[in-house]
Amino acid sequence: MKFLYFSIFFICCVFKFTAGFSQNKTNDNLRVYIDCQSYCDKDYIKREITFIDYVNDRFQANVYVLITSQATGSGGREYNLQFNGQENFKGVNDTLSYIRQATATDDEDRSIAVQTLKLGLVKYFARTAKARELQISFKIDTANKSNADTLKKDPWNLWVINLRLNGYLNGDKNYASNSFSTGISASRVSEKHKTTTNISYNRNKNRFGEGVNEFKFTNENYFANNTTVWSINDHFSAGAYFFGQRSDYSNYDAFVSITPTIEYNLFPYKESTNHYVGLMYKVGPRYFNYKEETIFLQKEELRFQQNISLDISFNQKWGQVSGSTSFGHYFHDARKNNLSFSAYTDLRLYKGLSLNFNGYYAFQRDQLNIIKGNATNEDLLTRRRQLNSNYSFYTSFGVRYRFGSIFNNVVNPRFEGGNSGFFYN
Repeated sequence: MKFLYFSIFFICCVFKFTAGFSQNKTNDNLRVYIDCQSYCDKDYIKREITFIDYVNDRFQANVYVLITSQATGSGGREYNLQFNGQENFKGVNDTLSYIRQATATDDEDRSIAVQTLKLGLVKYFARTAKARELQISFKIDTANKSNADTLKKDPWNLWVINLRLNGYLNGDKNYASNSFSTGISASRVSEKHKTTTNISYNRNKNRFGEGVNEFKFTNENYFANNTTVWSINDHFSAGAYFFGQRSDYSNYDAFVSITPTIEYNLFPYKESTNHYVGLMYKVGPRYFNYKEETIFLQKEELRFQQNISLDISFNQKWGQVSGSTSFGHYFHDARKNNLSFSAYTDLRLYKGLSLNFNGYYAFQRDQLNIIKGNATNEDLLTRRRQLNSNYSFYTSFGVRYRFGSIFNNVVNPRFEGGNSGFFYN
């Protein structure tokens, strides 16, 4: 815990002295905060609408956009984009809506969302000096200039920090579970460089039964990772992963991994919203210090491992297909390897007929951390620690067919409680 608190204090101090706490609001561009209470593809929005400045704090925006949705009578959704002017646009408000039909794909939905968002921003641009440049789209040089101005006038230099604290409590006479977790993340994303750091702590306590039959256990997990990548060109990227963990469940007193990585994307990265085919190679050392002796009679070891993976993703009007396959092994023993496959598909076959599938399967022979000895009944039933298994999988699939009226765009929220609810188990 002291390590986590020190990390939080250190990061906050660094950003306090390097960035300051005030935002410069002298940029003439619209500063827009998009609050998605429903699904939004923000990466797609940012690539399609390049002539505004996206801010991460609604109090720093002069245009606040709230996006919500409700179900329609035909099974689709009505999306409402509420535009609220702030600062010099105070009082300039509007609401625009569009309907996503029940058979529409994500690509069709996000295209309409971008078009509606553009229309809603027109009245704000009309009140600025840039109104004379307003066309169907802004000039390319204007978009590039506004992006450059944003970088120059951003005192945080594109850094974004998130702090979190979570608690959970559940139980009855025969069972009780409570957990506590906290963490901090910091990220900076630009065209040429991206870095993301996460530090977290989690504690989980469980009780089964009562009296003489009572069984208790507690698991703690400390976790830290960093991903840093540099753009080489439109198809190549290079960087490294850092990973550190201390885990009761995984038998790690300390696990540290540093993995240099290179990636090739068949398509230019700017097109990744619609299609992506990437080949990634990773290689590097892994240091293990175990809490208990493993099935390989080890308490501490340093091993080198390599991994190659192929990832694909296509998001088009006909639906979405994505998948990944990965193979890795340790250099000291190639038999200690891992081969995995995963796939997700949501296809519109014909009008209201669609097929969806989600699955994962792994042949895992690289579990160096399994504790020596036989698993007890408590271990099997509660899964309090990781057990030896040479495979793992999950899958789900379904077929949907919708027919009837597609023109009922009436919204009737009666007996739905405002699309909110309370759930407990």
